[in-house]
Amino acid sequence: MAAVGQARTAAGIRTPLFLVGVALALLAFVAMFALGIVFVNRGGVGTQVSIVIAAQDIPARQPVQVDMVKFETMPATAVPPGAFYHVGDVLLQSTVVAILKGQPITSNMIATNADDLTKAGASAFVPIPAGYVAMTMPTDEQEGVAGYIAQGDYINVIAAVNTDLFSKVNPRTVIKTVFTDVYVIRVGPQTAVPKQGQPQGLASSLTVVLSICDAQYMEWLLVNATVRYVLLSSHDYGKDPLANPDPTCPPTSEPPVVGPAAVDARWGFLKG
Repeated sequence: MAAVGQARTAAGIRTPLFLVGVALALLAFVAMFALGIVFVNRGGVGTQVSIVIAAQDIPARQPVQVDMVKFETMPATAVPPGAFYHVGDVLLQSTVVAILKGQPITSNMIATNADDLTKAGASAFVPIPAGYVAMTMPTDEQEGVAGYIAQGDYINVIAAVNTDLFSKVNPRTVIKTVFTDVYVIRVGPQTAVPKQGQPQGLASSLTVVLSICDAQYMEWLLVNATVRYVLLSSHDYGKDPLANPDPTCPPTSEPPVVGPAAVDARWGFLKG
């Protein structure tokens, strides 16, 4: 009888210990599961990135302007290949295909070179934003930064003018930056042979985007002044100069006559 009593006592002790072990195991599992959820959530927050998407439907062959795009935040793991993280990287690039509202813009959807549009099945065209015109300006080694200006670059225009054009009193040569952030859409003439990459070497012309108002002033300067171009650093790209046109020369207006009086009134060469 004593042996039976001892066996019952041992079994009674083991049963609570077993239940305690099971409870501890379940508690450890729940704790690890909760910690895993916390770390996953923290990791997801830490890997959120902002990419450029279409703020509206953008037709094919359309130059991308600042109001057409916006940022959207998404997990880094969901970012499509070739996505853009800076609006400046897509501005004034031309869409190869139609891009729907809310769709991420990727590198295979836009092109700087019109030849890429032709390869994609779109007809070649000059990407001129609405309300603006394309104007071709002469260039050479000295004027055009020794041929380093390429399609897609931004340039400033410097004019050296003799004040004798405006007044016979104290004639002198004055120099002033007359245009800033001018976008280059072509370098050299159009050819029937498809180009490979950016044009290399010296070209005789640059085709830029200007308002019709600015184009008339530019023509006057090309005829009457010495004009040089300076190439902006790529780190200064990303602005949209077309979003803030000169209020004295808006894109949709044409000055009646551009002559010495109008030019000096705009830039004040006689003050130099």
